[in-house]
Amino acid sequence: MRPVSIRVKLTAWYVLVFGVVLACFCISIYVMMERKLLHSVDRRLQTMAELISKTELCAVPNFLPPDFERRLNRIFGTRPVGKFVRVLDLSGEIGSRTDNLDEDKIPVNKDLVREVVTTGEIIYETQYPLGPQVPIRFINFPVKSFQGNKVRGVVQVGTSLEFVRESMRNLLVVFLILVPSLLFVAGVVGLFLAGKALKPIREIARTARHITVNNLDERITVPVARDDVGQLASTINGMLDRLSLSFQKITQFTADASHELRTPLTIMRGELEIALRGERSAQDYLETLGSSLEEVERMSKIVNDLLLLSKSDMGQEVLHYDPVDLRSLLANLISNFKVLADEHQIQLSSSLEEVEMVSGDQLRLRQLLVNLLTNAIRYTPAGGKIDLTLRRVDEGVEIAVADTGIGIPAEDIPRIFDRFYRADKARSRQYGGSGLGLSIVKWIVDAHHGMIKVDSAVGEGSIFRVILPITRDNAAAFI
Repeated sequence: MRPVSIRVKLTAWYVLVFGVVLACFCISIYVMMERKLLHSVDRRLQTMAELISKTELCAVPNFLPPDFERRLNRIFGTRPVGKFVRVLDLSGEIGSRTDNLDEDKIPVNKDLVREVVTTGEIIYETQYPLGPQVPIRFINFPVKSFQGNKVRGVVQVGTSLEFVRESMRNLLVVFLILVPSLLFVAGVVGLFLAGKALKPIREIARTARHITVNNLDERITVPVARDDVGQLASTINGMLDRLSLSFQKITQFTADASHELRTPLTIMRGELEIALRGERSAQDYLETLGSSLEEVERMSKIVNDLLLLSKSDMGQEVLHYDPVDLRSLLANLISNFKVLADEHQIQLSSSLEEVEMVSGDQLRLRQLLVNLLTNAIRYTPAGGKIDLTLRRVDEGVEIAVADTGIGIPAEDIPRIFDRFYRADKARSRQYGGSGLGLSIVKWIVDAHHGMIKVDSAVGEGSIFRVILPITRDNAAAFI
């Protein structure tokens, strides 16, 4: 089945709600009109009955005045059209009545008469002598004595409710014609307004359909009014910005990874081709194999680092958090790196304070420190200095690695944690850097809910500060 459009759904809901409201309104008008007409009839009956009860028509004993019709016409000036009048005694017997009232067809409700006589209250009743389609409305009005409140008889005045029924039928016909017409008009107007309201969304959808990998820089026009549609357009543009940035990073990452892996492969291929061109000494073959092994180790490290970062991105790398003594961990690393620093004629010093234990993955924290110290030694020239400090700060525990190396340009600092990014690509590759070490450092710091800061100046050196929180749940987490 073809799906129903939002425009049609909105119109249907609009017509449905409008129809319910209109139906409630019509029902209310119908009920109020019926009550109003019936109340008007009751007031006229009461006025006429009250006037009759005060005339000589009810002053004669036994309520048997001669010429009842003539006297009634004389009182009202003319015969009341459509009205029925009869005067009853205390037992409910008819004393006088108009000629248009047939007592056989409209019998007296003597129980109701006795109730009027007993209570002295006015009581209305509706009878259906000619069937349910022709109701007659009666008022039972008590006739009281002139000297007191004693009831002497009952005056009944009735009238047909046919005109009320006819008025209500006419009103119902009007409703039956008016309501469908209004619903049809509401549907047409609702369809137009829904189309008008959804036009910007259709424009957004049309523009979004045309945005592909080849034109990710294209954006949706944001309306001037900051309404829901404007917020939707801004949200989609923000999503496109993030997708474009992610696509650029993926493209750059793919190109850098291909380049990093292609370089050692090219070197290996060249050395092996040279070795196979002719007879070589055993020493030459050993040197070629040794060089190839170095390139293989370099590629293995790149692949392992890429695998680690890929697993971390997908949330498959598990960190096990345990209490870690950073002072002991750093002391062991310093003893190992002093040998490497001496080989490069670099002075390595440390200042390790007693600090609280942190909760973290000891293996990954060690990897973080190894990467920072390796970078410091790699980019610090002979005669330089590296200082490693551990101290307590307000935010937690701070590990700082300061060197007097080549430094990092200010414009490159925000990007040094990007994968395969190097501030000095030639020297980084010369020293064996792959551009992934600081990316791994940033991931480990984020995994431990810490933060890393970099201060650097070209030609003066760099300071990497890692701050780790002291308290953290000792639980395994997927990062």
